[in-house]
Amino acid sequence: MTFYRYLLLPAVCLFCLTCLVACQNTAPADQLTVVQGTVTSYETGRPLPGVLMSVGAFSRGLFSRPYPVPTGDSVRTDAQGKYTLGFRNTKGLYYAITLEVYKNANYSGPPRYTFDASQPSDPLLGAGSWEVTVGKTNIVNFKPNELRTVAVRIRNRNTGYQLLDFNYRTLHGNALDTLAYLRGYYLPAGGVKFRYYDVNATNQVVKDTLVALVVQNPTALPPDTLRATLTFVR
Repeated sequence: MTFYRYLLLPAVCLFCLTCLVACQNTAPADQLTVVQGTVTSYETGRPLPGVLMSVGAFSRGLFSRPYPVPTGDSVRTDAQGKYTLGFRNTKGLYYAITLEVYKNANYSGPPRYTFDASQPSDPLLGAGSWEVTVGKTNIVNFKPNELRTVAVRIRNRNTGYQLLDFNYRTLHGNALDTLAYLRGYYLPAGGVKFRYYDVNATNQVVKDTLVALVVQNPTALPPDTLRATLTFVR
């Protein structure tokens, strides 16, 4: 038993070292790789122009999720939401095409797009990036959600309710007659859910009828802001 114990310790150490060392890409260096595809809105299906698409390089290990580092190769989608991007690889590295989501170091402005659980994602990189095969033409399409600012004029003088709750935000008391903004939000097909509620003397929450702000014509969305005036009567 002691003999096997001495054999086990070096084996465990060797396994740990193997896991920490990155697995290199065996593809030859300086190959021309082309990535092309179309970016469309997941919500409406319309093409998304001006979306920044960039190539990132990464190494691969067993215990760490790769993080593509931009190589400087980037392009924006055209008026039809299409893009084509070519680059040459460095030996040993892997590559991915990345849409301008939160983690993209090439885009420093506020996030404009996101992905939810219903959309396909790269099993290794997650949503917003997709690994490409070096030395070939890769077809990679993206369907992100468009993030917007929802501006809602709220009128609540005579409802008798104390609080207004909408999508994890709560307005209290005299703030209920105001212009409220929900920034960086993806407007789902069911709309933004609004609900007035109150807390009675026995500390029970009393809620009004649920109301939703819904896009009436999804194919003719404003570019940035959706507006609505909500008037509630108890």
